Amino acid sequence: MNKTNLLKIAIVGRPNVGKSSLFNRIVGARRAIVDPGSGTTRDRLHARIRWKGKNFTIIDTAGFVPRQKPGTNPVSTEGSATAAAGDMAALILKQIRAGVEEADIILFVTDGIAGIVPQDREFSSILRKTSKKVYLVVNKIDGESDTVKAMEFFSLGLGEPHAVSAMYGGGIEKLCNDLAKDVEKSDVVESAGSVKVAIVGRPNVGKSSYLNSILEKERAIVHAAAGTTRDAIDTDFKYKERDYILIDTAGIRHNAKIDKASDFYGSVRSKEAIKRCNVAIVLIDGSEGLTKDSARIIDLCLKEGRALVIAVNKWDLVKDVETSEYRDRLIMNMNVVRNFPVIFISCKTGRNVKSSLDLIWSVYEKFNAKIQPDKLTDILKSLNNTAEISGKKIKFKFLVQEAVSPPGFVLGVRNTKDVSENLKRFAENFFRKSHDFEGVPLRIRFEKEAFNFGQDIKDRARQSFPH
Repeated sequence: MNKTNLLKIAIVGRPNVGKSSLFNRIVGARRAIVDPGSGTTRDRLHARIRWKGKNFTIIDTAGFVPRQKPGTNPVSTEGSATAAAGDMAALILKQIRAGVEEADIILFVTDGIAGIVPQDREFSSILRKTSKKVYLVVNKIDGESDTVKAMEFFSLGLGEPHAVSAMYGGGIEKLCNDLAKDVEKSDVVESAGSVKVAIVGRPNVGKSSYLNSILEKERAIVHAAAGTTRDAIDTDFKYKERDYILIDTAGIRHNAKIDKASDFYGSVRSKEAIKRCNVAIVLIDGSEGLTKDSARIIDLCLKEGRALVIAVNKWDLVKDVETSEYRDRLIMNMNVVRNFPVIFISCKTGRNVKSSLDLIWSVYEKFNAKIQPDKLTDILKSLNNTAEISGKKIKFKFLVQEAVSPPGFVLGVRNTKDVSENLKRFAENFFRKSHDFEGVPLRIRFEKEAFNFGQDIKDRARQSFPH
């Protein structure tokens, strides 16, 4: 996405002090998952904010848990975490460290009800050594009578505390006003050609590994445990002079399998990411094939009218099967797959990972395609001349395009009662043979031709899609 380099503000602090609630309050939307249990946020979340003419990026991070060895620096780039390789705590710590390192300003959030705890003192001693501006935020100050509780936090040596209530909004405006003073005026110019890509799939199919492989760095936590990613995480990325917004999501589970609130909300965020994306890339595990959950996710993407790419991940582990044979198996299990591209990738080896971006861009262009009127006239004529239509009582009177993203068309008929489900499927298949719509759901409406009604649709289509 084309934009100026925005100043970055990271929200840090120990678990369960209200960091995600503060992030959501500032963003103005429930972008991060808020749950009474600690440690809900794992990856770091980014959101672009505009406040009183100033633009900046705010970053939510996981809760800080001190390292076991005294005197070590959890936000230092040197050394490794004391937890064993692959341990979730170490991976979360790495994400916090990355969030602090990329930030220009730090919001250190504490809990006004709990007061100062040893973790606060340890983290504040680290932050005092940084050259970055640090705002001390005392959360859960819900009234004037509680404000005195915030004063004890002066002893942390980070300046005057900002007393706020992330839940009720108290003190947020003053905090944002103060932040805006540290932000130079900047404008964000979004490219109309940027594509929003939701990376979706059932748990543990390699969605975060896919994102990290594209970025060639550990942007998201990867762990063997299913359900590691819980939020929908947006990342801007440029490839071959094209702008992408990559949205890593939590694994979508069948509702009957969800037993934790954070898993439920993670699934909700993933479904919201599908609604706001242009293209969904559905990852499946090559060794598992097309599971019922994966089929449900594909159906969900199509229901929302999103362009779609199917990526068979972990292909390096699949033996003695040709890609063409594997694709045929997918189609046998779910016939609609025949209308969408299937790419075979390995996030571990890098096979076809970057190539998938070219495929995503290709279906994105088809997703926004406007068909020329003369081409529509040719399609209509050819459709009426097919053996299935010619000589029968039904005849299509007009064809216009009424929408893009996804492409939508109106076919005029004398009587809509003559349009059977078989005829609808035949018309869609004919459209796909007449024009390259691979990867794109089609919306075709059948309208009864009335006096000047068909012409009215044509006129509206011309207004929407001038040529």
